[in-house]
Amino acid sequence: MNQRRVDRVIELTAARISAALVAMERDLPDDAAPQMAIELVVRRLAHLNPWFMRQIMEHADIREAYAEAVAERSANPGGIEPL
Repeated sequence: MNQRRVDRVIELTAARISAALVAMERDLPDDAAPQMAIELVVRRLAHLNPWFMRQIMEHADIREAYAEAVAERSANPGGIEPL
């Protein structure tokens, strides 16, 4: 396995998802609730990509990785170090 390529694909994917979420928040009307928009995005993604969403929402290793990332961010308020 080419770990550098895997890392690059992961970084690019995370950056694209992050940019799309920032753009969504920016493009919402002022009276729209961002949390509601995120809920609707999750609902839509559950239909478009059910396997991925099931992994994100239910897989123990992924939930643990999220908890670790939150802890890292709390310890490093400037941001999370890249993979």
